[in-house]
Amino acid sequence: MASSYAELIQLANAYSESQTVLTANELGVFTAIGKGAKTAPRIARDLRLDPEGTRLLLDALVGLDLLTLSGGRYRNAPITKKYLDGRSPQAITNLLWLLGHHWHDWSNLRHALRKGRPGWGQTTDSREFRRRFSMAMHERSHALAAPTVATMRLPSGARRFLDLGGGPGSYAIALAKRYPRLDGVVMDRTVSVTRRLIQHARLEKRLKARAGDIFKDDLGSGYDAVVVSNVIHVFNEKENERLLKRVRAALNPGGRIFIVEFFLDRSRTKPPKSAVFSVMMYLFTATGRCYSWEETEAWLKALRFGQFRRHTITPDIGTLEATRL
Repeated sequence: MASSYAELIQLANAYSESQTVLTANELGVFTAIGKGAKTAPRIARDLRLDPEGTRLLLDALVGLDLLTLSGGRYRNAPITKKYLDGRSPQAITNLLWLLGHHWHDWSNLRHALRKGRPGWGQTTDSREFRRRFSMAMHERSHALAAPTVATMRLPSGARRFLDLGGGPGSYAIALAKRYPRLDGVVMDRTVSVTRRLIQHARLEKRLKARAGDIFKDDLGSGYDAVVVSNVIHVFNEKENERLLKRVRAALNPGGRIFIVEFFLDRSRTKPPKSAVFSVMMYLFTATGRCYSWEETEAWLKALRFGQFRRHTITPDIGTLEATRL
């Protein structure tokens, strides 16, 4: 990612631009401006911020092309109106909030490498964190759910599926919209956001949200497909083997599993974003990391899955498809 001195410095200093954007999002700057135009003193007053620092922050956001400045008034740029104004239906303000939360995880990297994994933070267990995390995952799916679901080849005549650890249910909703005769269950620890999104999509008759522990509680059975999206990177090898064994038991013979992940290549060094995300999981989770396509296929082969197919969604995210033999 860095092949010159200038690129190396840009990579090392990227945190400054990142923190500028994340802080502005957390303070609600873009939402405060909305579709209008406001002066720096007005924005500082509305958000109860220091006037001098607010002006400097706003000017930096203009420099980053996230705001425009004319006649002493600041406006949101088109991309900011679309994604960073909390009133926009395509807003990703919760996703940026989560990235801001991870900032604190990253600041602990040196300590963790000397002392070992920090494990789950206490704040991650709060109801408010789980709600915002679920919304962040839904916002992340804006650009990912439809192309991901488009790669999924469901068995002929499929009628029921399980979205295991499905969070807000974004992939389940996308599947139900693509396959009108398909019914599904979304199972995760927290499903309050899931139920609201299912209702908003008017899919209550076809999709059900079930709160439960994916390792301990009954998953149900008779599924033609199971989606495991962004789940295995939270756990270690033994935990994933145990989870996939439960998936196999829930699937009909000939049923298919679809694992959506930040997959690594055989060397576990590329794609670079997936390798960096694996470090993030070391900091954020108790046991997780990213896995290679080959590692994941080996678990499934041991459980008598076959007919593997790999699909690339983005340079760092893909879907692994396998059939219960």
